[in-house]
Amino acid sequence: MLKKKNVYVLVWILFLWLPPIDAQIPQTPIVHDSIVPELEIQFSISINGKPIGDIETGIWHNEPILNKEIASRLLINYLRPDIYSVIFDTLFKELDWLTANDFSLAGISFVFNELQLSLSIVIPPEYSPVVDIDFVPEQILNYKPILRPEPFAGYIQNESDLHVSDISEGKVLFSTRLNSMIDVKGVHLFSDNFFSYAFGPSQVFSWNMNSVYLLWDNTAIHSRTKIGKISIPAVSNQSQPSLYAMSLESFEDRQYMVRTGYIDNQTEFTIHKTARVSVEANGRLIRQVILEPGNYRILDLPFTTGLNEFVLRIEEIDGNVQVFRRIIPREASIMQPGTSKYALSAGTSRTDFSEFIASGYYLYGFLSTLSGGINFQVDKRSAMGGLTFSTALPIGTLNGSGSIVGRWDGWGPVISPAATLSYLFSMPSKIYLPIFGISATFRGEGFLSPNISSPSGTVPSAFLSFSTNFYTKIFANIGIGLSYSLYYTYSSPAKMTHEVFASISTAIAAGGNLGLSGRLSFAESSAPTFSLNLSFTIMPKDDTTRVLNFMQSSGGQTNISINDKLYMLGRVFDTNFGASDLLPGASKDGSMSLGIRNSSEYFDVSANGTFNYSPSSESYSLGGYTQFRSSMAFAGTHVAFLRQVPDSFLLITASPELKDKDIIYRVSNGSQYQAAGGKNIVVPIQSYETTILSIDLRATELNVAPRYSFITLSPAFRSGILFESDVIKRYFINGRLINQEGKPISYLPGDVFDFGGSLVTSTFTDELGDFEIYDILPGSYQIQWPEGFGTTQFELPDTDEDRIDLGDIKLHIESK
Repeated sequence: MLKKKNVYVLVWILFLWLPPIDAQIPQTPIVHDSIVPELEIQFSISINGKPIGDIETGIWHNEPILNKEIASRLLINYLRPDIYSVIFDTLFKELDWLTANDFSLAGISFVFNELQLSLSIVIPPEYSPVVDIDFVPEQILNYKPILRPEPFAGYIQNESDLHVSDISEGKVLFSTRLNSMIDVKGVHLFSDNFFSYAFGPSQVFSWNMNSVYLLWDNTAIHSRTKIGKISIPAVSNQSQPSLYAMSLESFEDRQYMVRTGYIDNQTEFTIHKTARVSVEANGRLIRQVILEPGNYRILDLPFTTGLNEFVLRIEEIDGNVQVFRRIIPREASIMQPGTSKYALSAGTSRTDFSEFIASGYYLYGFLSTLSGGINFQVDKRSAMGGLTFSTALPIGTLNGSGSIVGRWDGWGPVISPAATLSYLFSMPSKIYLPIFGISATFRGEGFLSPNISSPSGTVPSAFLSFSTNFYTKIFANIGIGLSYSLYYTYSSPAKMTHEVFASISTAIAAGGNLGLSGRLSFAESSAPTFSLNLSFTIMPKDDTTRVLNFMQSSGGQTNISINDKLYMLGRVFDTNFGASDLLPGASKDGSMSLGIRNSSEYFDVSANGTFNYSPSSESYSLGGYTQFRSSMAFAGTHVAFLRQVPDSFLLITASPELKDKDIIYRVSNGSQYQAAGGKNIVVPIQSYETTILSIDLRATELNVAPRYSFITLSPAFRSGILFESDVIKRYFINGRLINQEGKPISYLPGDVFDFGGSLVTSTFTDELGDFEIYDILPGSYQIQWPEGFGTTQFELPDTDEDRIDLGDIKLHIESK
């Protein structure tokens, strides 16, 4: 069983550590006289109670001995690699034959049973290889067929707006944004275009191509190449302008790809007896499993940034129960040990080809608690180099970066540094422990990252900023927050500003929340200013679609908003109302808005009207806008329309037999889609994980079923998958079995096999020799009767008939 090794004190709470797996084996070779077997014989051998078979062994002084080479082959799969190396490369190095005493020195039991002439080898659980348990990825059943992306697919998304800024002046702006993607055998073409036309006194047409680029993923080496009008990848202080450029970067999109389990030695443990093991992370039960004796390591637990509480409860078969706790620090940006990320890019300005920039970074996971890297960026005026790091400590997480810019254009200092450091203490499992953070940033005089335009204006002064924040719960439903910030400018003269912010919020009955916050600012050479805000939100627990928000500031500003759903004309409409400074006595300009929105599977349309009022000029204005969004997706030669394509998609097209049928498609993530009248539909694929789609026919004939009740979807980056949904008819077969004389063969069983030799169903003749076969699909079949009666082959065509009569089938009975 696990033993407690040490005690770990953190903040005010005592936690027990899980002891590391440790096996004490002598580190010096065994030396004794050379052993030569007097007789060689085969004995039955078992390892940890499991029979292995008959193995060639030796007899020496009436005791069995085992050849070292044979022993090494037998035990290699039962020992941890480091244990195996110590035993066979060090302890048994000088030996050729191994005795029971030799095994005993290695901590392994070697017992001979004279009555059964068998050998039993028992290996301690601590010696066993570590078994990785990955609780996160779901098990995907092996359904066929497996559908993969079409070689030609894509979509076009449209978002059109008609905006009226002032009805009295007739100012109207119509705009359309077209976002498209075309995937040709894994090479993607992306384009984002914006068109607008202004009506009214001055009519203006404008067009802008926000981005257009080619993208290609090489999944074998996890690299992504972009070329075109792009924003280059960046980290730390690197600038990220839009360029005509090319970039090469690694990718591991965690939102869409199942990662290999995050290996963490802090979750290793040993089981000595069969036990039920319960695993908790941050107060939430993750899994319960039954484990045999051995070494285990849990992979990829759902930890979050901060100090995560890992709890292991072991209930052994003899009733002994142990509970172990451990605090495991984690930072979201830390990479898995031994993995890396990189990016290289270079390009020119979209308006001036003489302006160029090159950029790159390399990040590496050194430990499960430490990642870091380097970065660079250069243009024709300056160059920058920098370092970044992220670490998870037993007392919190720490992130930092530093950069130095060197200039040769005469603008600002030749060398200018910058640095950022932040610390966070958080323990998600303990809501009453405070969340505490500190951050500081320094920028040297004239610090400016390389870019595609020349710097202009006054050289910025150096500055130092510092902030700290604190949040905790003091009761079950009351939380308080405090923060302080400082901004110091190294100008002449120096300037410094401070700000203190405090808030308190509490949950009230019926889904409400009441909050009060205040801000006190100390600006340089001016009197302190203070502001106070009172707000409350009501979201009924039994009706989460209805929300009311209200905010009142000490400066007199008032805001109110209401969101609700309206049911009319057989449809559901989202409605919203908002108002600002419309209460009696308000001196500031006020406004009011009213909006409505309706979404269907094909489009999303909304409208909003605004009323603005100015008390000072006693004037008002009316305005509003409407918006329409829709998308067209295609895969191969098939097209379908939908509201929006979030990423990859499945386009389902129906066969002619489904034109008058309703079909329900269910995705393994819980989403459900209905197709009526044989229409093409699009099912959004929210992740790149393998997904199962089930097909269910509603209110159809009993003998009609989907050709595939389940299919497996294997998507890729921004891909389109095509599924041609179809049905297949199941038939009722009958016939009569007779002998050579034409007399019925009664009470004879038969097994029905398909063309591939798989058993499909069975049948049985009655007193008159009649038999029936139910629920069978078109194809070639063979009925195998008992020995001596032979077989019957028949072909079942795809016809409109539901019932097929095979007639009389004559069997030539073999005489015994």
